[in-house]
Amino acid sequence: MSLKPANALKSAFPFLGRFANYDISAFSKDFVAGLTVAVVLIPQVMAYANLAGLPPVMGLYAAFLGAAVAALWGSDRLLSTGPVALVSFVVFSALVPLASPGSPEFIALAIILALFVGLIQLAMGIFHFGFIINFISHSVIAGFTLAAALIIASTQLPNLFGFETTRHEMVLMDLYEIFTSLPNTHAPTLFIGITAVAFITLTKRKIGKSFPAGLIVMIVSIFVSWLFDFERLGVAVVGKINAALAVPSIPDLSFKQVTAILPAAMVIAVIGFLEAYSVSSLINSKTGVKPDENQELIGQGLGNVVSSIFGGYPIAGSFSRTAVNFGAGAMTEVSSLFVSFFVLLTILYFTPLLYFLPKATLGAIVIAALVDLVEFSKFSETFKLSGTDGIVISTTFLFAFITQPDYALFVGIVVSLILFLRKTIAARVVHQVFVFEEERFRTMTADNCQREFENVLILRIEMSVFFANANSIVEQMEDLIYEKGTQLESLVINFSGVNYFDVSACEVLDELLEEVTARGIKVYSMYRKEHVTEIMIKAGLEDKITRLKDIKGFKREFIVQKNINFDLESAIGNEI
Repeated sequence: MSLKPANALKSAFPFLGRFANYDISAFSKDFVAGLTVAVVLIPQVMAYANLAGLPPVMGLYAAFLGAAVAALWGSDRLLSTGPVALVSFVVFSALVPLASPGSPEFIALAIILALFVGLIQLAMGIFHFGFIINFISHSVIAGFTLAAALIIASTQLPNLFGFETTRHEMVLMDLYEIFTSLPNTHAPTLFIGITAVAFITLTKRKIGKSFPAGLIVMIVSIFVSWLFDFERLGVAVVGKINAALAVPSIPDLSFKQVTAILPAAMVIAVIGFLEAYSVSSLINSKTGVKPDENQELIGQGLGNVVSSIFGGYPIAGSFSRTAVNFGAGAMTEVSSLFVSFFVLLTILYFTPLLYFLPKATLGAIVIAALVDLVEFSKFSETFKLSGTDGIVISTTFLFAFITQPDYALFVGIVVSLILFLRKTIAARVVHQVFVFEEERFRTMTADNCQREFENVLILRIEMSVFFANANSIVEQMEDLIYEKGTQLESLVINFSGVNYFDVSACEVLDELLEEVTARGIKVYSMYRKEHVTEIMIKAGLEDKITRLKDIKGFKREFIVQKNINFDLESAIGNEI
């Protein structure tokens, strides 16, 4: 069945329906917000491109149309997309083993990487793979982000201290080389860098993130550098920038080079989506609009494809710039269109002014942007909430330093899934008693064990039952049945904690039912959910279990009809 023309148009251009009531008031707010974001974005994206081992102008290329396309085709009209620190760092980590940073080959690989990232995200969105967000623990992201913030900051230390180092795949090697190079520190460069970091950090805290501290630092440092000829004094500057919007094209690379960057493209596609979706969820929690993960994948994918076509590198949603966009009063994605327009003006007319920009300033902008991400309290907070999550965040953090950083993300995901499976495999079966005065079942303890019925055993399965934990659960039930002894006449299984029951669970439960019924024990079930009952019926278990719907059914079956422990309840003054 084909789509109607109107629906087909809406699917191809989802932003059209969002401009139904657009007016001059929204236009003016979007213009102001776009200008505000642009003055924060321009120095940032140049610094992030430098972080990725690319010419600063590539940050502008990436932010040119990529930001607008991601906003128009994404689900979040306020999300600001472009080069970000985390993705830039992963780009560098992925490409440095394949080519020398800044070389033509390195630049070509970065452009192709953006294309692959975009195509992967686009495919994930089209085929509705946005659900993968649910399989990545927040602890993995927290550990990786914290480690990446420190590693990224360390990569900017050579720019800040005024010396050059060789970049390595292993972060520890980089840190060792930085440490041994400290005697070569260039004092004027260090002064410029520290002053810039201090100014940006203090103004962000005192005035707010919307204040264009990075732009002010960039303009002032360019002027002072030109006035005092910093280049002659040994301060490294950006130098000549060949900025021009060429005819869109894709670099020509060998098949071997292309296949070498595919794993990195998958990593960046996931990281970029996670960053975009996380910030989108955060902002939309204030606006009341839930982001569509699949549509956001399509928007981010198209943004990366366009970034690649215009000579940029991989992009993602930015926490800081989205907050600025929201705080500046943006109403729609038109604010991102204005950002693209201001970036275009910068590329065409203002890049010659960047010749005298000290590299220490770019490093300072990156470091200042990472200050908010370095929260060591995350470790203690996570361990207090969950020991399992504490292990995950610590493992991810440590592996970012002892292996290639992008590997750490997968290590964290694997560890979190293993620990989760360990929990599910170790599902508990709890021995319960019925508390009359509360009209509920409780776990049996030393304080309430006198409430136990002599010939009735009440067990509660505390987790869904499937192939990985079915045998463990049945073994626990068998042990508790054995402990009850020969006086046991009735087994009651409380299914209130079971949301899923698979074929393996049916098979092992059937074996248990055969065993206990052969001993003359009658089996009852309580609080079975409808889909659990359906699979039991299909497996032929329904005839072997007497179903009690709720507590009233339990009382009728075991107390009123059989008068079990009635004297005990009368003795403590409770009526049924």
